Amino acid sequence: MSRRPHYAQKRHRGWLLILIILLIVGAWFYTRSVNIDKIIDNSILKGRTFNAKVEEIIAPNSGIKAYFIHNNENPIISMEFIFADSGSAYDADNKKGLANLSAQMLTEGAGNLDDFHFKEELEKYAIDINYSVDKDDFSGRLLTIKDNLPRAIELLRQTLFEPRIEYNALQRVQQQTLQKIARLRESPSGRLKEAVSGKIFKHHGYGTSVLGTIEGVKSIKAADISDFLSRNFTKDKLFIGIAGDISKTEAEQLIDKIFSALPNERKSKDISSPSVDFSFRIENIEDKAAPQILSTIIAPSVSRLDKDFYPLYIANYIFGGAGLNSRINQSAREKEGLTYGAYTGLSLLQKSPHLVGGFSTTPDNFARMQEIFINEWNIMGQKGISNKELKFAKNYLQSSYNLRFDDISSLASILANMQRQDLGADFLQKRNIYIEKVTLERVNKVAKQYFSPEKLVIINLGAKLNERNGNEQTDK
Repeated sequence: MSRRPHYAQKRHRGWLLILIILLIVGAWFYTRSVNIDKIIDNSILKGRTFNAKVEEIIAPNSGIKAYFIHNNENPIISMEFIFADSGSAYDADNKKGLANLSAQMLTEGAGNLDDFHFKEELEKYAIDINYSVDKDDFSGRLLTIKDNLPRAIELLRQTLFEPRIEYNALQRVQQQTLQKIARLRESPSGRLKEAVSGKIFKHHGYGTSVLGTIEGVKSIKAADISDFLSRNFTKDKLFIGIAGDISKTEAEQLIDKIFSALPNERKSKDISSPSVDFSFRIENIEDKAAPQILSTIIAPSVSRLDKDFYPLYIANYIFGGAGLNSRINQSAREKEGLTYGAYTGLSLLQKSPHLVGGFSTTPDNFARMQEIFINEWNIMGQKGISNKELKFAKNYLQSSYNLRFDDISSLASILANMQRQDLGADFLQKRNIYIEKVTLERVNKVAKQYFSPEKLVIINLGAKLNERNGNEQTDK
């Protein structure tokens, strides 16, 4: 094989160099000439609101209310329902994991169908029924095609009123849950999450994983699950969202067919709000098995209906909620390459709303990464945001909102949560208006209060943290 002469290679490199220079100059002129603000202002989603009408419907026999949207684009019906204040935080100390285990067992056979035949029936009729739990609430979901709605209603009703809770199925689900707990503790992120919950919420129900504890899960019997269902499945704590190819009258009848036999009032006791110490501190957890250092931050926040919610929502988006464009990622990731990503967000626990965030980094980069996070946090509190940042944040938060309604199932979930959070049936039309009304002055006032250097807890997990991070409190 003949080689190209040396002068030809040099000429090729010359043309390549000229091309690179032209690309750089072209990119410079492009960024100088393109008006990014104008592109944002001309976004096809800018100013759009959700136009579909949300109705509050009332079932004729039971009087149960729901939020409803009719959509006949596809012959699909979705319903999401929430039993409020029935989540894992309400588990008794000796039965941690009861709410979660109850949710798993509801689809392990019902009525005259054992676990195998029940799931076979769901597949036969293309019906999706599932239950889930978070720390506050117990949720259920139904998704079906319109032709199979009668069968879907009957199967869902049986899960609520005729669950089988058979011994073999319970043993299997318990073992699966214990395996999940073990896997959680095998990962550094799982160990950090468990440790943070315990340190922040201590003995409160929020301090334990939704999965529960090993001892709690092992202790749960069929009678415990039956008792849980009878205490928590009541009309006064029920919130429902229905969307899809179903009329208003049919939706009201559906509610009665499924839920009318529920007791009127909840028998379970409420829980108190946790006493959380948000005073500034850094706590280290020594973990030799962690290849990187993981950090979680916790700070006080506001409830969903608080007057400061939207200003804080915008401030958080700018600081750590905008992905790679957020302040913390621009400073730590884009400029210095210290982390693959950092984030912050609003946790809306009913009894303890708070700001939560975190990052991971290599041991060598950890000290600098933590320093940048604290510095950016303090700058947000002291100086707030600019008018340009506010404009960009508003545009994104408003324009992207319609993307949430991408399917009927998601819409039903949104409707149920709107009712649960008492946002009103007209929330989907008003939400972007709430965003638009937030002023720069309000955001900066709220940022000063909640991005406070005196109210920030940082909990780190990794190896030799006491050597890398000064003399902060360290757990072995």
